[in-house]
Amino acid sequence: MKRINLFLIAVAMLVAATFSVSTVEANGQLDEILANMQRAASGIKSIRADLHQEKHFKSSIGGKDINNGKIWFKHEGKGSDKVKIEYTRNGATSQVVWVVGNEIWLWQPPINQVIITTRTSQASKNQEFAFIATPYKSVPELKSQYNIALKGDDGSSAVLELTPKRQSSVKQLTLWVNKSSWVPTRYQVIEANGDLSTFVLNNMKLNDAISGGMFKKGWPRGTKELRR
Repeated sequence: MKRINLFLIAVAMLVAATFSVSTVEANGQLDEILANMQRAASGIKSIRADLHQEKHFKSSIGGKDINNGKIWFKHEGKGSDKVKIEYTRNGATSQVVWVVGNEIWLWQPPINQVIITTRTSQASKNQEFAFIATPYKSVPELKSQYNIALKGDDGSSAVLELTPKRQSSVKQLTLWVNKSSWVPTRYQVIEANGDLSTFVLNNMKLNDAISGGMFKKGWPRGTKELRR
């Protein structure tokens, strides 16, 4: 399940870019940044990018795990988002994730297995993923769940630090928000056990045409299906 959680964090990078637009009163630099993010989100219909993902294990096993791939996102209306993440390793597909509406499929070709679950199911088990189940949150809703602080601004990116207000397996979330697009391009998660995961979107393209066929799921006959 931890691997599913990592993939959901990657999905969260995209839904975090499309939370709903509501009136935000600028009250200092932080609220101004959040307001800019909401205004930008109202115009996002699709995102495609290269994804670099690292997890550093600070707990018992040590070491790190690195994954690279591509990610596609298409917004077709509230509750109708589509996401595909395709990872490759040594020139071959290692894992594919599809998210269509509430449904999630995680196909792992090397072990001939696909895990089938839902956003709401995962959100009910992991408080920190609740915004995946209902990604169209307003800033007041986001603030009700997280303490949000502006931790830095290097001129090109604003760094936002989110700390859950309730008990969670995640200790801290950090987003690097590009100040040209006002979309998060880097996402860091520190878990309660000290493990640290980083997700970076490179070569991002907004509002490119993406065919609906991109999100058509499929795997070989005989693949083991697990429902969770």
